[in-house]
Amino acid sequence: MSFEEIVKNTLCPFARSSKMGPPLTIATGDVERELPTHRTALADFFRTARAEELDGMVLTFEDTALGATLDSLTRLTKRFFETLCAMYPSVYVQDSPDPDETWYAMIEGERFFVVSFAPCYPEHSPRFNHGSPHTYFLLQPASTFERHAPAIDKRRERIHRAFTTVGRPYDATLANVENDMFKSVMPISPIDRHIAWWEAGADEAVPVKRAG
Repeated sequence: MSFEEIVKNTLCPFARSSKMGPPLTIATGDVERELPTHRTALADFFRTARAEELDGMVLTFEDTALGATLDSLTRLTKRFFETLCAMYPSVYVQDSPDPDETWYAMIEGERFFVVSFAPCYPEHSPRFNHGSPHTYFLLQPASTFERHAPAIDKRRERIHRAFTTVGRPYDATLANVENDMFKSVMPISPIDRHIAWWEAGADEAVPVKRAG
């Protein structure tokens, strides 16, 4: 099973035609050691994403423990961003983020955010990874949404209905919040809350209610 299988099975009409950058792999649980070895590849992707019209880059975590539970995925997300902060001065994590505040990570001048797919997500979740034991982080540059914005707006309701029809409803508010930090980890149930991965400790993740 690979991320390509997720793309084949997703209901998102844009996924199959996406133009992806070179995939990267973290083979062990030592994210802090392995991720910096991909510094050049990550920088090259974000530097060329706009000009080459790239829609994303997939980072595969092969250690099956990293996404086995929602708590472990939450901790992985925090470790990932903290490592990026050490690698790139343009990446930072807000101390007390709010869903309505604007935040984004930036590498080589390209804004981006992260969407995770992991074994902890059940079949009814839009983040379901179709039986793969691995965890995947999809790094999406802002430029891809700028290119596809008109089509996304036109198909938004149809996409929502398609997911709901097959029993995988998702909270549209999560996709539309200004603060991209909140999009990285999707809750399982209930879906109408955000996961505060930046507050994750050694043993637990902290969910926070949606503002308003």
